[in-house]
Amino acid sequence: MVTDTYELIKSLTEAKERIIDGYVKQGIELIEKTVSSNNISQANWVICNIIDAAKCEYLVEVLDSIGKIFDISVCGNVKRVISCYAKVGRYSEFVDIAINSIVNRGKKDQLDKVLNDVGNNGEFLYKLSLAYEKLHDLKKAQELRKKACDSGIPEACENINQVSPSYS
Repeated sequence: MVTDTYELIKSLTEAKERIIDGYVKQGIELIEKTVSSNNISQANWVICNIIDAAKCEYLVEVLDSIGKIFDISVCGNVKRVISCYAKVGRYSEFVDIAINSIVNRGKKDQLDKVLNDVGNNGEFLYKLSLAYEKLHDLKKAQELRKKACDSGIPEACENINQVSPSYS
């Protein structure tokens, strides 16, 4: 058992290093060979390390390829997922997971930090407006919803004057 754990850590560390060094496909292949349903709970740390250390384009590639096997919501630097997808100009379910994780932790300061990274991307602004609404910052939610509407997001325009406390 100790040998299995050691081999798992060794393989995942090697995979993480390959990804960080730009050999993303090799790193992904090694993770796919190494991680199974039997050891996923012991392997989740590797995705958090990749979120912390990989270049944004590498992180996005990894999440798009194998992100579903991991629980990114437990990672401390999950806001970086939002920033990286914004940087590459694409929205993803992983952005939703990251936003929900931040909201569930009540970390409005993390949302504040990510705002500069999303620029004028309407979809990101709209989703962040919903997050601020859940955290009861209605003024910020309204401001972001207006920006999202101005950026062409129809749902933001429909709800522009309907920001109210939501407990869902």
